[in-house]
Amino acid sequence: MGLTVGAFLLLAAGIFSLRWAWLQKRGEGRLFVLAGWLAIVASFFLFAHVFGGERGIAFALIVFSLAGLIAVGATVQLRKRRGEPRDRAMEPEERRTNWLRAIGKSLLAVVLAGAAAIGVGVAFAVAMPMPPSDRMVIGGLMVPVLWGAGMAWTLADAKLLRATAILLVICAVGYGIAFLPSFVS
Repeated sequence: MGLTVGAFLLLAAGIFSLRWAWLQKRGEGRLFVLAGWLAIVASFFLFAHVFGGERGIAFALIVFSLAGLIAVGATVQLRKRRGEPRDRAMEPEERRTNWLRAIGKSLLAVVLAGAAAIGVGVAFAVAMPMPPSDRMVIGGLMVPVLWGAGMAWTLADAKLLRATAILLVICAVGYGIAFLPSFVS
């Protein structure tokens, strides 16, 4: 019981330390950021020790989310509206229609985001310390979610070069984690 309470308090202290760092001026809260993340990681280890690996991490993630919500909600400031409210959404960036750009963006969104998602899913299925059946199921379920997120991000990003570079790095890291150990041995 004492370790559980300690894990709760450590997680709450980490989250409030991060929130405090967020509210400080730029560059002044670096020590709070480091201390906050160290406290959060330590609390995850405590939760895993108390409740077991899988249940402890799941429970820690739930508590982490709720404590983060409470930490942000505790510092919310309600302000009165000034002037008239905006009645229309922000306009997207104005660009001329360019067929080559549209084809490139589509290929990035479909092909490269899919390759990156598959790489991350396979890396998860190969490298995570879980039973093989769980790794395969979770890795397989991650792929369509990551693919959709990658497509949405790629289509929303105005810089094609940045999207290409980031997706290529994700592909290289994912496939490197998945297949490099078999090549080395």
